[in-house]
Amino acid sequence: MPDRESGTSCESERKTRPDDVLARPKDRIAYEYDFGDGWEHDIVLEAIGPITGDEPRVSDGRRACPPEDVGGIPGFELFLEALGNPRHPRHQEMLEWHGPFDSEAFDITATNRGLRGRRRKRPDA
Repeated sequence: MPDRESGTSCESERKTRPDDVLARPKDRIAYEYDFGDGWEHDIVLEAIGPITGDEPRVSDGRRACPPEDVGGIPGFELFLEALGNPRHPRHQEMLEWHGPFDSEAFDITATNRGLRGRRRKRPDA
């Protein structure tokens, strides 16, 4: 939510593309995913590579996204704890619910697949 006192504002993710707000290296935005569960992301543009098309793409990243509907940060912590310990009372339940999960893995293919269709004609095209 925008906060006039602190000067923060917000943009609709349905109407705003990453390159609308991240234009230069070191630009950063805060993004809250799944409002209410507390998934806050600090997104920093580290570099801009050569433009090879009109489709945005990610060239690198870190860690896996938590599973959908895991229950916010406390639920994710429980999920990781249960999966990481075969003796945990909820280990089998979490394994059946989601399957194996590597929290350190970053799936660049899935990330870029999610960005497809968010094209905008380049002004110089």
